[in-house]
Amino acid sequence: MNSRLLSTLDARIKTARDPVENACLRAEKAALLARQGRLDAARAELRDLRSRFDSRPHAAVSAWASLAEGLVAYFEDLNASARDKFKRALALSQSFKSPAIEALSAAWLAQADYLAMDFESMTRHLVTSFQVAPVALHSARSRASLVVAEAYHWAERLDLALPWYGLARQHASAEGDEASLSALMHNMAWLRTAEARRHSVFGEPDVVQTRHARLGTESIDRYDTLIGTASLGSLVPVLRSQVHILDGEFDQALDILALHMASARKQGMDRMACLMYADAAWCKVQLGDINGARSDAGLALACLTDDTHIDDMAMTHSRLAQIYEAIGETDDSKAHRTLAGNAWRAHMNRQAELLDLLIPAIGAPR
Repeated sequence: MNSRLLSTLDARIKTARDPVENACLRAEKAALLARQGRLDAARAELRDLRSRFDSRPHAAVSAWASLAEGLVAYFEDLNASARDKFKRALALSQSFKSPAIEALSAAWLAQADYLAMDFESMTRHLVTSFQVAPVALHSARSRASLVVAEAYHWAERLDLALPWYGLARQHASAEGDEASLSALMHNMAWLRTAEARRHSVFGEPDVVQTRHARLGTESIDRYDTLIGTASLGSLVPVLRSQVHILDGEFDQALDILALHMASARKQGMDRMACLMYADAAWCKVQLGDINGARSDAGLALACLTDDTHIDDMAMTHSRLAQIYEAIGETDDSKAHRTLAGNAWRAHMNRQAELLDLLIPAIGAPR
């Protein structure tokens, strides 16, 4: 399936006679290629731009190139260096007062802030993006709206998230940005699955939530195949393994984890290794491999670090409590149940902090 946005950019590049305008459009194309997972093509565009402008830099070209370089880093392995590239793009855009690149850089910085759980910075950058983005700048408004939606969804306020998801979809559809529509579907599926998993470890599985998680995963699988998205290729398999566990399909989940865990960790999901090992251990318990379960449970515990997100830590301890209870090691089960309870309470406090920041600063969808 051809990308309407890519076709539009190619047409504009062909007719742009001004060298700076042409270069900015090519950097914008590189950014789109990165979001589609076509990282080699994005790098080729950026190499050519650097060869032409490194000796005579232009602030606008440098800003767009920094944004594109950040997106290459982000979609290669969720690299933390992306945040620095986005910051540089934002600073450059503010130096020569370009609302378009300023709004887009701020929106992507908000995305990186969200990933780092830096909610104060995320909120500041969202405010900047919405304040400076022209009404018709769909690229910035779709990404900023999506960040608001996923933040509210993470805080378990789907009532607040849904209008922002709708706005993100409207802006992405308006310019034919299939990569943004894919990102929207990915985020909704991951957060719906996370919610279903939380209920399942508390012993209260929700059939409706599980069905939504499964349908969301199937939808992104089909859509990404249709549009040819290739970024972070292990994300969907790991998500699919989580849905298989919710459905009690432990052998299928374990096969997926065995096949994709190593590549997932290389693609920026190393912080989730604790969850993947804990899930693998739970599958092995269900399949009767007690020694294998003990081994993977130990690996899950070893992967918990100071950088582990509090909700991932809570989920890991909850899963370990289930595992040790199932194999009759009640003392370990109780210990992990206590650690899980502490982590879930800390997670709920973070959710409340996010809402206290976001609701007064952002307001209604716009």
